Amino acid sequence: MAVIDQAPANARAWRRGRRLVQVLIAAVGVLGVVGSTAGPASAAQTCNSTGGSVVCLAVDGVGGGQFKVHVGIEVQMSRAEAQEYIDDPGDPFVVTIVADDGIVSCPVFCGTVVPVLFRVPLTQLGAGDSSLGADFDITVPASALNEDPPGQEDEIRAFVELWDRDTNTLVRRFMSNQISGNWS
Repeated sequence: MAVIDQAPANARAWRRGRRLVQVLIAAVGVLGVVGSTAGPASAAQTCNSTGGSVVCLAVDGVGGGQFKVHVGIEVQMSRAEAQEYIDDPGDPFVVTIVADDGIVSCPVFCGTVVPVLFRVPLTQLGAGDSSLGADFDITVPASALNEDPPGQEDEIRAFVELWDRDTNTLVRRFMSNQISGNWS
């Protein structure tokens, strides 16, 4: 029975994922913050770069009342430090999609309680020469994104936490820009 070496396949998948983050960043640079001007949402995306990290959030209608939600993150650190996170048991990142009705930067950072809509599972994790990066994907029904009463614009953000699983310590929190739309 043949054994398939996953290393080349994993490396190719990692490069594809990094290209997606780069494409999202480029799209936002050219088009501006798409989510802030989105009408009826079938596709919206936004990326922001702060403090040595890039966080991207994208929502894309896939038909049948379903939406694909993608979150990508890249955090600057040495390859050795990134590999340490990867080698720990469990996932170093936790991604939560939350409702955001104008709370701006306080949902995580100020201790304000924010409605959690759902978590997004990790689909790819890798170390670059100077970063730790990850991608998260889930397909959800429109009702999962519909956080306001009918006829009102819905606003969401992605919150990403980086955990040191050796010590079970929260290292850092990240927040995406807001995306708004009418996901009904």
